[in-house]
Parts: sequence; structure tokens; C-alpha cells
Amino acid sequence: MARRKVTPEQGERAFGKDDTPSDREDVGVAGQGRGDGRSAAKAGTRKDQSSKRGTRAVVGRNAQRRSLERRGGRVAVTQANPLALSRQEMGLLTKRLLVLALSDITRDDHDLEPIRITAWEYAQIFNIRGKSIYSRIEESARELLEQTVQVKESNGDWLMFQWVSEARYDSGRDSREKLACIELKIHDKLKPYLLQLRRDFSIIPTEQLLSFESFNSMRLFEVLYTTSYGGEKRHLHFDVDELKVRLGLEGKYERFKDFTYVLDKAQEEFARYTCLTFEYQGVKVGRKYQKVDILMSKNDVFKPRVRLPDSIARRVPREADAEARLKALQARDALLDIGWAVDPDSTVKQFGARRVIDVVLYAKSLQRKAEGAGRPIYNLPGFVHSLLQQGIEPPASAPESTVEQRLTREAVRAIAASITESYNQQRREFAQGAWEELSSDQQELVRTLMQATLHRFTLERIERDAWQGALFEISRLDVMLSHGFVDLPAHLRDVKDFVKRAGLLQEYQGEDRERVLAELADGD
Repeated sequence: MARRKVTPEQGERAFGKDDTPSDREDVGVAGQGRGDGRSAAKAGTRKDQSSKRGTRAVVGRNAQRRSLERRGGRVAVTQANPLALSRQEMGLLTKRLLVLALSDITRDDHDLEPIRITAWEYAQIFNIRGKSIYSRIEESARELLEQTVQVKESNGDWLMFQWVSEARYDSGRDSREKLACIELKIHDKLKPYLLQLRRDFSIIPTEQLLSFESFNSMRLFEVLYTTSYGGEKRHLHFDVDELKVRLGLEGKYERFKDFTYVLDKAQEEFARYTCLTFEYQGVKVGRKYQKVDILMSKNDVFKPRVRLPDSIARRVPREADAEARLKALQARDALLDIGWAVDPDSTVKQFGARRVIDVVLYAKSLQRKAEGAGRPIYNLPGFVHSLLQQGIEPPASAPESTVEQRLTREAVRAIAASITESYNQQRREFAQGAWEELSSDQQELVRTLMQATLHRFTLERIERDAWQGALFEISRLDVMLSHGFVDLPAHLRDVKDFVKRAGLLQEYQGEDRERVLAELADGD
């Protein structure tokens, strides 16, 4: 995708004060730079033998303890949603250091122990050569120590505290490995947002986060990934000023036209490096653009520009993990039993064996209830997938005893996501049938109308995908509807009519039905 050319003044506004060209030029695809002769010590970088600092032994134990949560190399940042949507402002390199640190914490941890990142690991990830890496990582740690995070509370107030309470730079002269490193202690105030998470949290792939060339794009990915539940919710609506606050851009980009430089650059990087893409449309209130509508899509063709070295992405398993491996096999069998289409091993590694087993049992119990009410859940694997993605915690008591209880917020979202998936699938199937009935001249006319009416970024993506895929099908249906090539039946024009026609939600109480319908309306 061709990049928009901007003037130097526009470039300063678009990239922000910290995303300078020099920061980006130093970063390449990890693994392509030459080593510095210290790779033999890589396996030991997580366990310093020096007795002068008491935290070293703790850090060494961390490297082994986190083996299960690493999901076979798919390292991720797991954080509560309020933290992912918080106000943040820092330099690009500092944000990368923070992402590396947060990736070393799992949601099942009980305490925030010191985190150790070697300069060698940092240089390998971002292909930074020369001695500048030592001054850069030290400067980033110092800036991170000074930065604050502002989390919005439920009553609208902001809670503000530092990211880290202690940062130690070790030149490596006194250690056996002779490796310079940074030791960070994440602030204890962050415990509720990082530890023992059971609901309302997001798991964002580290490799995708670290691939961004701009801090603004990286933050926007965190916000959109969290708000869309990893792309499950397609239609998002933001107040422009509120979105800029979350990106640390309040008071900047007074004109919406200037703010579009941030969004356009993020679009390009999303498409290249991440599992999500998006389109956006500014919405005027009066004479000013005050809101922005965003349409999310899954991206099946992407390649993160960062690859984590083995010393970060892999951990040494312990002998005590034999029971955990058995539990993982049981979770794998549970997924295969319901007809799981994707790799079950990767799903177990991502969400944890115990959680997968609990969610599958919970979904089966709900399916039995739905069948008893004459309204079966047809796509059980899809329903389980939604429950896992939404972070829903099955009730501690037997599911049968919760029939009269109100649905949790996460359960409402999962049910709405399952209905939306079925609704959109039937719309696509109907549209495909109508498309095949058109003559070749009519099909060519539809393509011409798409070229004339679609946003240029949407059109570029469709052309790049060879006029196929989900975005093409959705855009084609919109054009066919607006120009009279197809007329959808009533139950496929509105999701509420679809629910009524299919007789869905009758097994739920009236208030719960209304909550699900409201969630469906919000997602349109």
C-alpha cells in the first residue's frame, strides 16, 4: 500500500514527538543482524549467578516457572481491559521495553517479581547494532521509571501511578555471563490489572505489538484489539477526543484531517504486521468531526516483522509439569470431541488446559438447556470459541443451578457474538447465491460500481486480496443492495428480525433477552 506523502510539519504531527525517523531506521526484522559473539550465553541470561544482588535468583526461577503460559512461543501481553484502554504517553523504544517486561508476566502469577531483560535480547529483537544499544536501553528504562499510567475507573475518575517502582541497569562486569541487562520492578499498583485475571482481560500477541514502527499505531492496536475482543466485534464507535486521550494525544491534532495521518499510518501497519485490519469514517456533529466509526476485519495474510529469540519465547519445562501435560491432553480431547476445527494444541496453550475443560463443560450444559427448550445451539465450537475469547468464567456451582440467574456481562457478549456470526454467515451465503445468478455483464457492473464508490483504502485491500475474501464479500453485498441487484429477505435485513425468525433467546429471561438484543444493536 502506497504511503501518503506529508510535509515535515505534518510528519511531526502524524508521528508524535517520540516516533522520530531515527528510531525507526534502527529497527529491522529480528534475526537478520549479526550476533556479538555472546550467543553461547543466551540460555543463561535469565539466571545470574552473582550473589551481590538478591533479586537474581528470583529472576532465574521466573524463567522456568512461566513455561506453560508461554504457549509454545506465542508470547503475549495479558492485561485487564482498563489497563489496555488507559492513557499512555512515552517514546517508541520505551514502549517496546515495557511490552517486553509485561510479556514476562502471566495472569496466573501471584506476585510481581523483578523482570530481567538483557541488552543482547533487546538488540536481537530489533536488530540494533553497535554500542548504542546500551545507552538506548538505559535511557528507555529511565524514561519508563518516570512515566505514569492513567486508568479510568468505573465512576469516570482517573487513577494515576508509575509503571515501574524500580529500574536497575547492570553493565554485566560483575556477572559470569558479562551481559548488560535491565532489571525492572513493575509497580505494585498494577497487580489488579496483571495478576489473577479471570474476566475482562485481553491477550495481545507480543510479536505483533513489537512490530509497529510508531507508538501511536502500537497504542491504537491495543485499544482496537481490546475493544473488538480480538476482532470478534466488527463495528466500533469512538468519541475522537476520548480516543486521542487513550493514545496520549489530547491537545494535538485539533483538525480531524490531521488526526487521519495517525489512523492512515496505523492502517498500513495493521495490514502488514497484525491479525486485524480496520476501516474508519469520521462522523460530524454539527460542523466538526467529533466521532469516528471503525469497521474491524480479521487479517489472514500478515507477517510480524519481529521474531523473539528463544531466550524470551521459550522456557525450560519442570519435572512437576507432568500433571499439567496430562491435563493439556484432556483439554485437547475435549476440543476434538466437539468438532474443533483449528489446532487444539495451540488453543490449549493460549487459554490454559483447566480453563478449556471448564468452558467446554459449561458450553455443553448450556447446549443441553437450549435443546430442552427447542432452541439448540448449532455451532458449539463457535460458541466455545466466543466464551474463551471473552474471558468468561464458568460459574463455580453446577451450571444447571444457574438457570434463573442473570447472565453475566461476558455471557451476554458471547451470546451476541455467536448470533452475529450466524447472522452474517447466512447473509454472505444468500449474497453469494444472488451473485452467482447475475450475468457476467452484471457482475462486471458491480465491480465497476465498487471501484467508483468504495473508499480507496478499502479498494486497495480488496485488489490486494485478488477480489476475494470477507472484506470483498461485505463490500460487494453493500453495493448490490444499494443499487438494486439483490433484495434481502426481512430476517436478513436486521439482526433483531433474524433472532425473532429463528426463535432465538426464548430460553432466557426477559431482562436477559433485552440485554442480548441491546448488545446486538450496539454491534450493528
